[in-house]
Amino acid sequence: MDGRIRHIIYQHIHGIALDARQAFQKLTGQDKALKSQTFICGCPHSGTTLMANMFAAHPQVFIPMRETEIFHFTAETRRGLRNLQEQAKLAGKPHLAEKTPIHVFSLDRIRELVPGATFVIMMRDGRDVAASFVKRWGNADGGFRNWVDASEIATEARGADDAIVVRYEDLIADPQDVLEKVCGFVGMPFDPAMLEYYKVQRSWFGVKRPEKTGGKDGVEHKTLRSWQVNQPIFDGRGGWRKILRDEDVARFKTSPANELMQRFGYAVE
Repeated sequence: MDGRIRHIIYQHIHGIALDARQAFQKLTGQDKALKSQTFICGCPHSGTTLMANMFAAHPQVFIPMRETEIFHFTAETRRGLRNLQEQAKLAGKPHLAEKTPIHVFSLDRIRELVPGATFVIMMRDGRDVAASFVKRWGNADGGFRNWVDASEIATEARGADDAIVVRYEDLIADPQDVLEKVCGFVGMPFDPAMLEYYKVQRSWFGVKRPEKTGGKDGVEHKTLRSWQVNQPIFDGRGGWRKILRDEDVARFKTSPANELMQRFGYAVE
């Protein structure tokens, strides 16, 4: 079955169930407004899943263990959004978070549909992003293009009141400091459990048995990602040096990639 059709069927089934739950919530006093709605996004392979798993460890946060892509299925966006909001309320969580990397290309649409929404935009050295694309798809082209496009949007979002740009490298170096700033920005208290996210194993992307794999696209990639985000923080900085070809690295020395790298504090060697 086509992935989009499965997604639509999933949203319809949950929509029917949640209609009944809404009535129950009103009767039990659970029908309360959410305190915050945060969307974690950015270029794929920039640390969005790690950040999302840290949010998942927060006792006051509801976050689905998948990438909903609801703002890319136009006909189902409103229903999908309502489903997420109601699931958070049903779970008794005052803060809703959602992680879909490509939602970075839908910031204005999200702003329109979710007044007061905040965005955590992950940023990472473009060369490490490209190296991750090599592991997944066998070449760096997609990583380079995606990184440039997402980084241009992150540049614009930097000055916005509703967005915070987080460098993966900073999160790895001092997770508590970064998470405290992120929590303060989105309007929720920091909780130490976010630092110990790996102590409670969570199954992302529908993976039943997370394990270390080669990471090629498809089931193998999802299995690896689900395994990785359940491990203590490890330093993945600079891995590009062992993976990228000289011609791949050279692309980051040309415009506009060179300017973007410097803008976010990455030295172009």
